[in-house]
Amino acid sequence: MDTAKVGTGRTGLGTFLVLFATVCMSTEAVAAKIAYEGGATVMIVLTLRYILAAVVFWLLIRLGRYDYRLSRKQLLSVLALSLGTQTLTVLALFEAFRFIPAGMAILFLYLYPVLVTILAVFFLKEPLTLQKGLALIITLAGCVIILGQPVSNLDLRGVLLSLAAAVTNSVFLIGTARLLNSIQTPVYNAYVSTVVALATGLLALSRGQASLDFNRDAWLAIIALAIFATVLAMAAFFRGIKEIGASRAAIISTFEPAATAILAFLVLGEVLTIWQIAGGVIVLSGVLVLRMPQGRFS
Repeated sequence: MDTAKVGTGRTGLGTFLVLFATVCMSTEAVAAKIAYEGGATVMIVLTLRYILAAVVFWLLIRLGRYDYRLSRKQLLSVLALSLGTQTLTVLALFEAFRFIPAGMAILFLYLYPVLVTILAVFFLKEPLTLQKGLALIITLAGCVIILGQPVSNLDLRGVLLSLAAAVTNSVFLIGTARLLNSIQTPVYNAYVSTVVALATGLLALSRGQASLDFNRDAWLAIIALAIFATVLAMAAFFRGIKEIGASRAAIISTFEPAATAILAFLVLGEVLTIWQIAGGVIVLSGVLVLRMPQGRFS
């Protein structure tokens, strides 16, 4: 068997899975906006999103007859990642939206591919190649063009919160990549979504934001969040990490702002500027750099 062809095939599969997950994640901002307009609070949206996702993941485990039992060490690691990084990432980002424009918060968040690429060198032994570096520069440049806006008069609280989200998200992805070596992806997804659902649920109750008094559109948006932005996105993204590694997956995920802009244009009728289109093309160019044979960069 030609090992080069096998490696290329796995890279192609991983790239497709991460791009698919990124497109699924692009539904997050649009669905959340519809849910908020329908009367749902931020915390109840997050809680119901992860409750529904957890139910789906546990049903998949039962249907697939996966062994869902974890060792004590694995369970503690999953709990630490779920509470200490994934939950904090979501909360920090949504709090940042209160102080600075959402686009600027997302731009700061997308520093995480840089952090993941650096951390992967030390904790996952993934090489920091010229190819990755070039792809990272190109994709981040595309994100700046898509999300770029004036940086004056930014509230420092929003900046720090979105930067904190970038850091915690990076740690989550690195920890996830390590745990997926010993835990099956559906099982890992089920535990993570369950823990996040419990954490956000308790916060919703403590803040008095657990009301279910919202309209049908909000319910449909929350269901879309659970299925597309959570179940499908997590399943594809984490499987993609197994195939191509955390750093490549993080770089490819920078396509999300472009996909979000396109979806917002199609669903919400928001303006799609020439700069957003150009930025999306640049990001995809960076992804294509990752798909090129490494010999061209040696």
